[in-house]
Amino acid sequence: MSSFASPWSTSVSARSRLAGCALAVLAGGLFVPIAAHAQSQSVLLFLPTADRRLEMGATATGALSASDHLSANDAFLEAWSFEASPGQSVTIDLESDDFDAVLYVAGPGLTETLHDDDSGGGCNSRLGFTVLENGPFHVVASSLGARETGTYTLRVSDRAGETTGHACGQADPSRLQALSTEGRTISMGGRGTGQLGPFSDPVQDGRPGEAWSLEGSAGDRVSIVMEASAFDAYLYLLGPGLDEVLTDDDGGGELNARLDATLPSDGPYRVVASSISSDANGSYSILVEEPVDLGALPTDGRSIEPGQTSGGVLTFGDPIVVDGRRGQPWALEASAGQTVTIDLMSDELDAYLYLFGPGLTEPLSDDDSGGELNSRITHTFTESGTYRVIVSALSSDATGAFTLQVTAR
Repeated sequence: MSSFASPWSTSVSARSRLAGCALAVLAGGLFVPIAAHAQSQSVLLFLPTADRRLEMGATATGALSASDHLSANDAFLEAWSFEASPGQSVTIDLESDDFDAVLYVAGPGLTETLHDDDSGGGCNSRLGFTVLENGPFHVVASSLGARETGTYTLRVSDRAGETTGHACGQADPSRLQALSTEGRTISMGGRGTGQLGPFSDPVQDGRPGEAWSLEGSAGDRVSIVMEASAFDAYLYLLGPGLDEVLTDDDGGGELNARLDATLPSDGPYRVVASSISSDANGSYSILVEEPVDLGALPTDGRSIEPGQTSGGVLTFGDPIVVDGRRGQPWALEASAGQTVTIDLMSDELDAYLYLFGPGLTEPLSDDDSGGELNSRITHTFTESGTYRVIVSALSSDATGAFTLQVTAR
């Protein structure tokens, strides 16, 4: 409760009111009123509102700053006054591009302080309630993180409007869709270059972005690769038939990004080249190609049979296969109905194993089922043919010696 003591220390009236009532502040930052003088009270009611007033149907702007009061969880608080009458339905929205918004409402007729984090869509807050007693109410803007600052808007309405269609921590699709693609169109086999910097449009958490129009048709399988040497590349893909924005950070290996997708509808789609950080500055290239066909990866004479154990070395010369990981393919001849256990063991890397071939629509994979940092896949083949056992590592930059073993069951 010490972090709540200082805001009232210079106010004689506040000190006298606090002396006459009991207050509780949970460690998690939620304010719970306790009966005092036969009436529930919340510590939020003693936050000064100054000249900050909210009106039904209006939008107000404010800012959290170091001059605001601090909550028990070390977040800044700024209070507004709002008058309401019994029977009114009220929806209050708190929105900010600068911090993860948290909204509190305290006042007459509320048996406890109302609070919300992300009900407004994205990292925005929304509270709706029916007024039981005459106001005024205290509407308090705050943040989820400690001592976060920045501007915000508060909106009071008599009915709930639409919320943004993305979760907190995800990019706003409408912002990505609004980016211009003028002069930037790419299709299968095409390559383009661009530049990110301080004058690029922000797309998420201050990250700069540049949009490209991707021409494609329903059923097309594409692999979009973004490479940059000056910053950590980040990719977004959105468009018709995609239920959500697809993203990738390091799927291209090292700090490059790669998105593999099957386009569900005819395009155009929107590819947004960005960075994991807000201070990215430099050039990049973007390429659209066919995804890696795991079943057709060259084995360069490497093969293994049930009952055999072989050794090898994963190197930087091996191709990137899945999720930015390098992989070394080995051929395995198998018959329908046959069951095998494949073990990948190494003292030099955290083993990661893939199996792909006839009858498998997606590759089987495993990280640590072999114990410690070793991988194991047990599988009964439904079709006869040549399969690819792909030796890989959990980390995209890992290399080292390994042992591969196939045991018949």
